Amino acid sequence: MNILFVVDILLSGRGGMETALSLIYHELKQRHNVVVILKGKSEDTAWEERMVTIPLFHKINDRIPKEYLLNMYSAALSKVMKDLLPIDIIVSTGPIGVKAATMAVERLNIRVPVVGWLHFNLDFYVKFFEDLRAADGHLAISEGNLMDMHCVFPEKLNKLVYNPVKFDNVSYVPRPVHPIFVFVGRLAKVKRVDHIMKALSPLQKNPWELHIIGDGEEYDSLLELSHHLGIQNRIVWHGWRHDPWEVVPGVTSLLLASDTEPFGLVLIEALSRGIPVISSDCKYGPREIVNPTNGWLYRSNHLEELTSILRRVMDGEQLLPSPESCRESVRKYAAPTIAERYEHALLDITAHKARDLEGVEQAGSDASK
Repeated sequence: MNILFVVDILLSGRGGMETALSLIYHELKQRHNVVVILKGKSEDTAWEERMVTIPLFHKINDRIPKEYLLNMYSAALSKVMKDLLPIDIIVSTGPIGVKAATMAVERLNIRVPVVGWLHFNLDFYVKFFEDLRAADGHLAISEGNLMDMHCVFPEKLNKLVYNPVKFDNVSYVPRPVHPIFVFVGRLAKVKRVDHIMKALSPLQKNPWELHIIGDGEEYDSLLELSHHLGIQNRIVWHGWRHDPWEVVPGVTSLLLASDTEPFGLVLIEALSRGIPVISSDCKYGPREIVNPTNGWLYRSNHLEELTSILRRVMDGEQLLPSPESCRESVRKYAAPTIAERYEHALLDITAHKARDLEGVEQAGSDASK
């Protein structure tokens, strides 16, 4: 197959979307021709290594009225796509890309299915549902995500593919003598790193450390909060790191307190390295990943529950799952396995589109008789 990815947001080069796209790309590339069209050049291009990427350097930005934006975007896409023909399927990571890609297909007068591969919960895209209806199908990254798609787009072919994680040749992270907890991710409000700090603050009699790996707009307020709680000497700020798992010599558990997580890729990355996880039971991803064999869930915003779990872990009342158990619990998310699901989903949507077109042509032929 000739597969074209369309990324309709500007990427930092450091996020989960880049990780998932890179892993899927390199797996599919072994059997298919794959090209990625980026909205613009990534801030950090390291993730694009050994990938065929084409950035659109046109003045396309979100301040342009939508009707003009779509015309500009689809024109830019069609110009690039013309040189890439034949194309068997187009996968867009967002609603504007879905709509612009369908318009580009019409401009070129080609019959190519367009698929949405959304990396946020569906309620994030409420204002863009009509754009998403232009797709021939959607790829869901979690079971909850899939249920929402069936409710909102029941007429579409929606397929569950999950997100991939690098599994082979990944080393176990050692466990320290004294508790070391780690947060990895953007320092954004939705990640609720403040909840993690507040849950740990009553436990200062225990010899714990919190390592925060990531950057974002919440850094200053979180730093101020650490001083307010009196735990500033217990926190190590690493900033963003290309390989966060090599920063800390040992980890007791990964902590995640998000208000919402469409998948929770960082949970799987930790578990694949033998690190137990403690996560809020937010929708949707964590509850599909975390179970008694690999960690614990607590009710979102119930900080006393998180504190209780942390206390039991520190006191040895709650035994940590074995590294082997953690890794085995997420083996199904290994990149080759997910790429196979992905490939089958694309083939199913392509075949479904072909059948629909045959039906339309047959109906037209019957009507003309």
